[in-house]
Amino acid sequence: MDAAGSRLNSVALARRSLSDAHTDFDDAVKSLSKTDGETVMASSNLVGLLVRVLAARRHLEDVERWPTSAPPASLR
Repeated sequence: MDAAGSRLNSVALARRSLSDAHTDFDDAVKSLSKTDGETVMASSNLVGLLVRVLAARRHLEDVERWPTSAPPASLR
């Protein structure tokens, strides 16, 4: 596989990772109680899913931007 094909594969994998992370996070949020006026505290599992979404998004930004002179999204 050449460099362009490898890059396209990396972008596709990063997009899939972000999609999977979003799906898992959305499913977890949908399962929360929806009582009006009720205060809900995010569990450590929910926070972990949110961090996973953010990390996947930053990774995708880095892969799509590569190669460039800008610093990686994780360092901005």
